Amino acid sequence: MCARLICIFWLCVAFCLTGSPVRGNQAQDLKKLNISKTFSASELGQITRLRAGGFSIQPRIYIRLFKLEKEVEVWILSKGQYKLYRSYDICKYSGELGPKLEEGDRQAPEGFYHLPMQDVLWRSKKWPQALNLNFPNIFDAQQGRTGSYLLIHGGCSSKGCYALENGPMADLFALVSLSARGGQKVLPVHIFPFRFGKNKWAVFKSNRWAPFWKNLQPAYDYFNRNRNLPTIIVCAKGYLILPTKYQDDGVKPFGQCAAPLPLMSAPSDLLQLDWIQALHIRYKKMGALRAKARSDHPDIKVQCNLKRPSCRKWLALKRKQVARKQKKR
Repeated sequence: MCARLICIFWLCVAFCLTGSPVRGNQAQDLKKLNISKTFSASELGQITRLRAGGFSIQPRIYIRLFKLEKEVEVWILSKGQYKLYRSYDICKYSGELGPKLEEGDRQAPEGFYHLPMQDVLWRSKKWPQALNLNFPNIFDAQQGRTGSYLLIHGGCSSKGCYALENGPMADLFALVSLSARGGQKVLPVHIFPFRFGKNKWAVFKSNRWAPFWKNLQPAYDYFNRNRNLPTIIVCAKGYLILPTKYQDDGVKPFGQCAAPLPLMSAPSDLLQLDWIQALHIRYKKMGALRAKARSDHPDIKVQCNLKRPSCRKWLALKRKQVARKQKKR
């Protein structure tokens, strides 16, 4: 009962600050957020700012970091595209430009981290409000990179993490918490060495990590053009950035090279790799086989791999079922 009274009080404060009542979709949003749970002062502040900016109070968010510029951007999905909500200064990060390689090197990571919401909100005695980057990701692990407990936290001190001032960190933590309450399953966090452009490449083109950074750039460029996240496939040789809209299923943050790829042109540097060419040829052949099966049996949807015995067995069974139905007619 006491918790409900406190919550009602803070909602009244939010009403006074914004000058308009909660109505329509926002009322439904509050119901979904489970109003019986007490909001923190930071969360209530975020609710006020979100409403003032015309955003949902159960936002779907995307975070990107720029090491060189020491900046964290928070983007919110609104009407099918991401819009910039807020930017925060990185007070301190460890190491230099480049990815983290091993435990204890005091290097802050770079790359793509799509984080399950049940793991991202991190509370400990030292860092009561932090975001866990869940390092290493699939690609880092394939490269033999090691490390643990790499966070975005407050306190302005770092031994391999990204540190903000306590106030901005409380603000960011509250926003991610609202997103989790609202049902977002995966938090995409993209960490770039710098904002890519001709001026920056003129300075860093001879850096030993330039090939790795060029592998990250297509995702940066795609987002800047479309204001949506691309599909990212993790491969042994690098990230494969596909120009298709990322679908958050909450289960597999990254696709795998073994999974079927859509037939489309990948970035030109990756198309030069033999395994990419072989993969495209394989799926062209598979498309031809499926087209033939559809023409022979238009009533059957063939979505499996026809080179596998199990798929051919399934198709034979379907043919028999279709034949029985035709006989009954």
